[in-house]
Amino acid sequence: MQTTVVECVSTQILKMEQCFIISLGEMEKLTMRKITVLILALLLTLSFAVQAGSEGRQNLKKEAIENSRLPDFTSIFNWGLKLTNFKELYLFAGIAAQQADFSIVSPGDYVAQTDFILTEFDVFLAENELDRDDIVRIEFTLVKGISPEDFGAVLGRFAAYFQDVEVRPAAGTLRYVDALAFPGLVVEYEIWAAR
Repeated sequence: MQTTVVECVSTQILKMEQCFIISLGEMEKLTMRKITVLILALLLTLSFAVQAGSEGRQNLKKEAIENSRLPDFTSIFNWGLKLTNFKELYLFAGIAAQQADFSIVSPGDYVAQTDFILTEFDVFLAENELDRDDIVRIEFTLVKGISPEDFGAVLGRFAAYFQDVEVRPAAGTLRYVDALAFPGLVVEYEIWAAR
């Protein structure tokens, strides 16, 4: 396999190595959006490596950045977030209401699938020694056709989920799509976390 892009970042401070390797075949399959995300991830990694301090760092500090010219969604997310004093950034892939055997949980049910995913978030975060307070960004993807009642219920679930989080995450674009990867899936959420 011929390699077209190889980027490795090593730093004594973080004691980590990140490598991004893409083959020619994989590069041809990538959309411009995926390429942009890959480049941004690389730049974020480089930025964090440069800004890292000594090993005796304090705990993660999150500061909400509000925008008074936009609607107040602070029960769910902030318009921006300033992060300081962190060592690690976690970029989790989108999670849908799907079991390990690929079966769909509550096909077509936006609210039940949201409940399942929020529970999965807690399990996944705990497995990585993280919790809700460590979530710094969330992305929402919904299949077109959600009713206003279900949309309100989904937002209510997120408001309840983040109720005890002092500084809520920043949110990405709410996307409506024609379909997700498997029939019956109607919601998918993606989170970033830091500590």
